[in-house]
Amino acid sequence: MEQDLFSEFPNTTKKDWLRQATADLKGKGDAQELGSLLWDTLPLKPLYALEDLFYPVKQRRFHAPSEFPGMPPRLWTNVVTVLPSDTNADLLLALENGAEGLILPLHGTEDLQELLEGVMPQYISIYLLPLGNPVSALQLFQSWVESIAVDPALIQGGILWSPSDQVFDHQQELGLGVELLEELLELTEGCTLFKAFCIKTSRYTESGAHPLDALTFGLGELVEILDRVSLAPSLVFDSLFLETAVGDHHFGEVGRQLAFRQLVQEFALLYQVELEEQELILFCQTSHWSRSILDAHTNMIRQTYEALSAVLGGANVLWVKPLDEEKASARERRVARNVSAILKEEAYLDKVQDPAAGSYFLENLVSDLVRESQTALTQLEHEGGWWKSCQSGKLQSCVKTRRSKIQGELLDKVQVKVGSNAYAAPTSLTYNTPFSPFEEAAYELKPTRATYLVESVTLDPQ
Repeated sequence: MEQDLFSEFPNTTKKDWLRQATADLKGKGDAQELGSLLWDTLPLKPLYALEDLFYPVKQRRFHAPSEFPGMPPRLWTNVVTVLPSDTNADLLLALENGAEGLILPLHGTEDLQELLEGVMPQYISIYLLPLGNPVSALQLFQSWVESIAVDPALIQGGILWSPSDQVFDHQQELGLGVELLEELLELTEGCTLFKAFCIKTSRYTESGAHPLDALTFGLGELVEILDRVSLAPSLVFDSLFLETAVGDHHFGEVGRQLAFRQLVQEFALLYQVELEEQELILFCQTSHWSRSILDAHTNMIRQTYEALSAVLGGANVLWVKPLDEEKASARERRVARNVSAILKEEAYLDKVQDPAAGSYFLENLVSDLVRESQTALTQLEHEGGWWKSCQSGKLQSCVKTRRSKIQGELLDKVQVKVGSNAYAAPTSLTYNTPFSPFEEAAYELKPTRATYLVESVTLDPQ
């Protein structure tokens, strides 16, 4: 027999909640006036209720159920970087202690037989990070897979590369990037679990762009690719994954990752391609933009709640990065690697498919983010599209203007960054990383930190 435990409580409307909130303010204002702006753009109400939902709550599924019995309902892959100084023993140790995949930087000339000896790629995910020609990197990797007699159809992962890399990193035409993409698509044909390229939105946010602009520019780039590639749109969508850097606004970033998934799914329909949400791979890394070389402990806190935002936002791959990976200590790398384990074993985020489902606030936020991004993308296309904006420098100028604004506000303490311009950490907790002047060509968008100007005054007063 089921008992209704809540029948004695009356139904409470949003108006009732606002009335009570106003009463709790004890004459200091009206609760309806307590809203705020997310990223100085999106208005947020002081509270949300059932009547704010325009659509039924969507039950999201970020991946297909595991084929193996006993697995939790929510899965994501914890990846770590293979550094130039890493030995084969280092890689195996990481894989035996929490890592479930590798980020493999490649020029295309490395000796993978020695470096990856004992690594079984059919059981982990491997993401290639090309340091030169992506085709050369992929061919080297495929040669290694063939040499160890593993079926390429079993290889999971992808290439952390986008055609826009040729534009921003090499000052080349987008057409060359599309030509390289077509080669990659041909080489990965039949490798359904290995994705040929990504929509790299971290390029923008790590350079200081508005988080909404990052979504708009990423989708704008996808429009250009689909318009230029000679292959069917269905093949392009089947071969891509989504990449993003998760910033330090917790709920905003949860909503932004969910909106990114939804936007690509809806965008595919415009090309008569039906994508199930569980088919999309979302690759999330913690942000470099939000870090500071002035406070080691605060960075550890930030990387943890950014990872939390990523998982709640539907991440399939989680890359928790120390501030400077190549100079990070063994302890810093181990702590970063263990964040994923904490989210599973202590926060139990793997026990529920979608822990954020049903939140009136988040459901409304995702709808607002999708609507704003669609409007911005329409405007971008009306002005000639992503490529024209890159060629004219308008896109780069947009990103750099917002970067300068944020960095200036932190320098002037208009915004507060704990550990940097407020509650400064003791000298013993600053990084040994020397301050380096930031240099960037007009066509480039290089990663930097929001606290760069604060660091320059603190560490390099001259």
